[in-house]
Amino acid sequence: MLTEYTNLDEKKAYFENGDKLINTKKEFDEQFEMLKDSKSNSNQIFRGCGEAKYKLFTSSQRYWIDNQLEKQNITYHTFIKKLIKNCKDWNYNTLKNFFVRNGISSTNTLAYLSYMQHHGVLTPLIDFTDNPFIGLFFAVEKENPIVAKNEIDYYCSLYIVNITNKYFSTTVKQFHNGIKLNQLSYEKDLASYPILLITEKNESYRIINNANISNQEGLFFYNNDPQSPIEEVYSEELNSIKNVIGIDIVNENNYEEKFAYCLNIHKNLRSYVLHKLSNHNATDKFVYPNNNQLRRDIINETLKEV
Repeated sequence: MLTEYTNLDEKKAYFENGDKLINTKKEFDEQFEMLKDSKSNSNQIFRGCGEAKYKLFTSSQRYWIDNQLEKQNITYHTFIKKLIKNCKDWNYNTLKNFFVRNGISSTNTLAYLSYMQHHGVLTPLIDFTDNPFIGLFFAVEKENPIVAKNEIDYYCSLYIVNITNKYFSTTVKQFHNGIKLNQLSYEKDLASYPILLITEKNESYRIINNANISNQEGLFFYNNDPQSPIEEVYSEELNSIKNVIGIDIVNENNYEEKFAYCLNIHKNLRSYVLHKLSNHNATDKFVYPNNNQLRRDIINETLKEV
């Protein structure tokens, strides 16, 4: 069964300022000005979550845990590999052929995982964005009814990750140096990392293969673990590093103590936040471009001009 945070103290153990609350428009406006400044800061990435109590599980973890698949005599990583294989084979190799025709290698595991992620298929990836407004949009987009058992139920969250964190920069460098051009396997290149930040800064693979990723300015974290959310995996990894090189060296070398910084925003600010975001292209229409609307919009705009 998936676990959740029952209070803010639990959350504070894994997130910087995990107990920070934003309850008023004034408090939100102060944070929003900081987010506007961070729009040009390439060292931060963002994830919004509609429930502050949710831990940061991937979709494959949620399915694996909820359905108790460990009882089916299959390992978690075998399950992931089968998902990828069936994606490659789907509909007489439709995606494989699509990728090849668009210059994406048919052996690019991340291309398949990226496509799967944005079409609701289970993956070990968790979405982040370079854009603070898009991240905030995901936190408040849905009008979740408040069924409050605990204080934390009244809040949604925005997570802010510093990607200059030594742990992330080191693993990304190792990953990029280790992969071969146009070859990227799940078992060899991904599953050897507990956590991995995945961007499109290396030409050996391409993950931007649909309009949603482009508009959402998306990138991913990979989480290797079948059971633990990424914030707990990061905490375990950092403790292991401290045991090997010592706490002082960790502190001197820009290792972040916690996975992310956290803002918990009261749900009653939802309409106010969405209004502010509408001035920054963070709207439902932009974040989820509807190709079925493409023909109608283009014709209507053209008719206005003739």
